[in-house]
Amino acid sequence: MKVLILEVDSNELIRGIIKEGNAKEMPSVKDAWQFNFNKHSLPKDKTAFILVKEDTPKIIEGCMIFSMHDTFGPFMDYLEVAPHNKGSEGKYKRVSGCLIAYACGLSFEKGQDEDKGILTFKAFSNNEEDQKKLEKLYRDKYGTVMNPWGYMEIHQNQSRLLIEEYLGDEDDLA
Repeated sequence: MKVLILEVDSNELIRGIIKEGNAKEMPSVKDAWQFNFNKHSLPKDKTAFILVKEDTPKIIEGCMIFSMHDTFGPFMDYLEVAPHNKGSEGKYKRVSGCLIAYACGLSFEKGQDEDKGILTFKAFSNNEEDQKKLEKLYRDKYGTVMNPWGYMEIHQNQSRLLIEEYLGDEDDLA
């Protein structure tokens, strides 16, 4: 799927692609990432996706792993932007939004009954203070709510808004 990410230095939208990734190309903590995407993408019930720029398809800008959870239905197991995209010094913005919106689309495609269009995930950071900041970011920027079990959710209407904002009409990206 074609997407647009924002290059911070030029303030220009740059063409990117979200595609299924294989375990061999997935980054790990050895590559300065927080999660071992190469290991977490191995189970057959999980599907890894990467976001790359069209002109540099070997450089991963962000990763996401999606699965169908027994209890919660559509589930975003892991999400992370590349180390060079983190924080105020990051090269590209909109990477997380594009991957989250893509997962929202998968939640409509793969969800069943009342789970259709609801994306569930756990905000995770290595320390509690950073995790609280991350949860606040997800609430403020992506419209998530906390479910009774401590997981974040994006419900159908918000999923549609994120899909429209970050993925838009593919004709716009042609």
